[in-house]
Amino acid sequence: MRSKIFIVTKFEIIRQLKKPSFWIALLLMPLFIFAIVGLSAMNGYNAETSITEEWNSQDYKIAITDAAGILEAQETVTDKNEGIEKVKSGEIDIYYYIPENFLESPIIELHAKSKDGAIFANFEIPLRNLLMSSAASHLNPTDLTIITNAYQFNTTTYNANGEEVNLFGQALVPMAILGIFYILICVFGNRLIMAVVEEKENRISEMILTAVSAKDLIIGKIIALITLGFLQIAVFVIPIIAVLIIYRDNPMITELLSIAEFNPFVITTNILLLLFSYFLFAGLSTFVGSLVPTAREASQYIGVVMLPLVSPLFFISDFMSANPSFIVYFFSYFPLSAPIALMLRNAFGALPPHELIIALAELAICSAIVIHWTVKSFQKNAINFSVVKPKLGKRKTWKKR
Repeated sequence: MRSKIFIVTKFEIIRQLKKPSFWIALLLMPLFIFAIVGLSAMNGYNAETSITEEWNSQDYKIAITDAAGILEAQETVTDKNEGIEKVKSGEIDIYYYIPENFLESPIIELHAKSKDGAIFANFEIPLRNLLMSSAASHLNPTDLTIITNAYQFNTTTYNANGEEVNLFGQALVPMAILGIFYILICVFGNRLIMAVVEEKENRISEMILTAVSAKDLIIGKIIALITLGFLQIAVFVIPIIAVLIIYRDNPMITELLSIAEFNPFVITTNILLLLFSYFLFAGLSTFVGSLVPTAREASQYIGVVMLPLVSPLFFISDFMSANPSFIVYFFSYFPLSAPIALMLRNAFGALPPHELIIALAELAICSAIVIHWTVKSFQKNAINFSVVKPKLGKRKTWKKR
């Protein structure tokens, strides 16, 4: 039996590796994510640089009427109407009017001449800078530091036993493991269903079952696809690790690594939860695939598995609470939502050891039951090539007249 499972696993891995679609799915998502992150960072930097350069340049002609006397020697237009007319005529680009009763009604009038491509231009920046500089000149260094938020906190937190803990650092790596699981189910969820439907759709399932039992076939396929799933993770994680190593002297990466705390117990248990959860997800996906006759039908039912699985993410604030609510316990022990719920609780340090053992046992038992159902379903529906329609009421017969 073991040799047949190994043969099926090897065959399935080789067959998937030979498909161009597999490599496209394998490489496209990491490249897409890296491209989006890179473009986002580049766009943010370029936008900040562009705004800075725009206001540092002398392209804008500015005039101010300071009736409140806030700015020293900054009044360039004495009359408000004159300033507005200068903007309309194009003599100046921006005109600010600070009213005399500014303290009672702190509203500054701004009149600006629109330019091409300046739809989102922030004409408030120049005067805000002037007001900030004027206010800072009247403050002592301590008040200036407080008002400008130029100070930092050095925070130390303690657990119930009075021990120093780093909650964010402890959750960083386990949450990354949860992210890996999410990528696995997103990328390979549909492939797991298709793996069972493929033989049925190609009309070769009955031939395969003459040489291999349904149990060996299903288990072999699940092992193969789990292996391919972790290959996808390796392709995604290895470049990230390489970037962290190469650019370890970068201030941002240095700060990130200094925050992260590598707790062996939490990391190991989250990896165990990932393995058990992925095995359950693979069993559920193949079970759905064993019920339907075609790939088109199978793709319509992937949401049935995915929606309960990701539902705990909509209640993430409850999982961060020190006192778990009913909804947290419900998601933790309901098999279809348990994987992500348990990994969230473990990442936030809210999963006691006894609950962890119960959860792992539950996931293992549910996986075995689901795989058993999948084997029975595949044996029954392996040669079923049409959708079974429910019969409601008595069947009517039609006679020719």
